[in-house]
Amino acid sequence: MSFLIYGASGFTGALIVDLAVKKGLKPVITGRSEAKIQSIAEKYGLDYLVFGLTNKDEIVKNLEKFPLVLNCAGPFTRTAKPLVEACLVSKTHYLDITGEIEVFELVKSYHKKALESKIVLMPGVGFDVVPTDCMADYLHTQLPDATHLELAFANVGGSISHGTMTTMLEGLGNTGAARENDKIVPKPIGSKGKMIDFGQLKHFTMTIPWGDVSTAHHTTGIPNIETYVGAPRFAYFFMKLQFLFNPILRSSFIKKKLQNYVDKKITGPTESQSQKGKSFIWGKVTNTEGKTVEGRLITPEGYKLTAEASLLITQKILALKDVAGYQTPAGLFGYGLITEIKDAAFEK
Repeated sequence: MSFLIYGASGFTGALIVDLAVKKGLKPVITGRSEAKIQSIAEKYGLDYLVFGLTNKDEIVKNLEKFPLVLNCAGPFTRTAKPLVEACLVSKTHYLDITGEIEVFELVKSYHKKALESKIVLMPGVGFDVVPTDCMADYLHTQLPDATHLELAFANVGGSISHGTMTTMLEGLGNTGAARENDKIVPKPIGSKGKMIDFGQLKHFTMTIPWGDVSTAHHTTGIPNIETYVGAPRFAYFFMKLQFLFNPILRSSFIKKKLQNYVDKKITGPTESQSQKGKSFIWGKVTNTEGKTVEGRLITPEGYKLTAEASLLITQKILALKDVAGYQTPAGLFGYGLITEIKDAAFEK
């Protein structure tokens, strides 16, 4: 059964298309640039479409031919809403690879309409947030009465893509977030820092607004959630002074200058980096009595995992019946989902 990949000409979208073809799948690819999309389609012998996201009727007309669309076009703060609203009309399952809290919350707000349209809405089917969502679900099964959840990840040997960097630029100067007593609350990025034992390495980490602040709560119901990322100590100390720079970083002039640099210099990890890189996931839950459970998970490099996970979930959802509404990866498929990906495993 064919499905649609939107944003196929971006770094991650192209990785997903390449892997899909290697797996014998025949997605139809699409995006806003005909020259780029046509080139990829000819390379792999795939059908393609070209359409933007400003005309809802046009989006619906193109989506209604397909049971599912996988959105790889960031920033998802711009692309998720028009695609989701069109999917509700065309009755097309919606997936994307976002990691942005506001996008998860936005898509979740369409849950009731998705039930009525009998479609699944599942943002975050890549590294953002499949492995951490599975970790959250795993820890919750070990300590069902947990009231606090901490999640952290560290990447070794990889790099960053143009699309991810663009998304980061969108958020420059903004605050971070955590979940406290069931509510998402603003927190300065890097408000906390600590050394974490990931098993094969120890790494300094600091708090960031990772998507699990939204998704892990949906998956587990745990009311207090903090998310950390591996970072150099100097970055952590720099973030302590961010209040001095945030007004400057939020200016359109500065963002435009930085975007120009990203457009020229940032391409993403090489094939060698993707093959050699690894991602380490750590989590801990705590209940009101102070009991704790920790977990550790090793996965392939983030972009490689995103390609594998997004296609795995695409195939699973296409095979499902009688499931609809807003869903999270582990919430729908359980924490064992991550172990279906080669070279991903919980540490004993």
